[in-house]
Amino acid sequence: MEPGAHGYFAGGAGDERTLRRNAKAFEWWELRPRVLVDVSEVSTRATVLDTDVEVPILVAPVAFQLLAHPDGEAGMARAAEAAGAILCLSSLTSIRPAEVAAAAPEGRRWMQVYLFRDRGVTRAMVEEAGDVGFDALVLTVDAPYAGRRERDLRTEFQVPAEIGTPAIEAAAGHRSLTTAEVFGLIDPSITWKDLEQLCGEFQLPILVKGLITGEDAALAVEHGAAGGVVSNHGGRQLDNVPATIDALPEVVEAVAGRI
Repeated sequence: MEPGAHGYFAGGAGDERTLRRNAKAFEWWELRPRVLVDVSEVSTRATVLDTDVEVPILVAPVAFQLLAHPDGEAGMARAAEAAGAILCLSSLTSIRPAEVAAAAPEGRRWMQVYLFRDRGVTRAMVEEAGDVGFDALVLTVDAPYAGRRERDLRTEFQVPAEIGTPAIEAAAGHRSLTTAEVFGLIDPSITWKDLEQLCGEFQLPILVKGLITGEDAALAVEHGAAGGVVSNHGGRQLDNVPATIDALPEVVEAVAGRI
């Protein structure tokens, strides 16, 4: 990949402490194997939001996948379908949700969304996702502003004009939007009351993506979330926060099996 695109996918915010911490933290977690258990027949199947999956691994929402491969999100959807996993499609998808659904019609799909200043934009995106068979919404709550990603600043990286944000552009009624303009649409004033309103308004279950503390996880349950995603945005938003694997036990304890 050319340096700008590589930096976009590989980089993080600030000094990238969180980015490194996310991976490094796994080294300190140990497996505690139990022996003398019958493993002649094993299965990786699991159930997530009443959906059966072949593996307990989901595809996270990654923007602008056409930057990484000419098959883009359509290729990722086919791969997830073949693996029996759930694909979570980014709002910043390079192709429309309907095209993703057509590429892998038997696949299971969730739609990642932001809450925009114009709620009609969010509503239009949700309606399109629902119309083409997406099963759940993943509301990103840790990106009221774009993180300072210094690799992108050094390379002066810009998403090429031919790779747009068609889902957001269609919902917003714009022919083209820059990445900065997209982030300008996001409402930085949202609160837990907005989450509760969304959970009451939309038919699809809503997961809250960006939980990193037990306190926020408990609030997500209180305000109607169907699930949570323990995430620090891959270290791309706020630097120097806990690694997600380290935050996970606190969040699990706080939700106490309720979601």
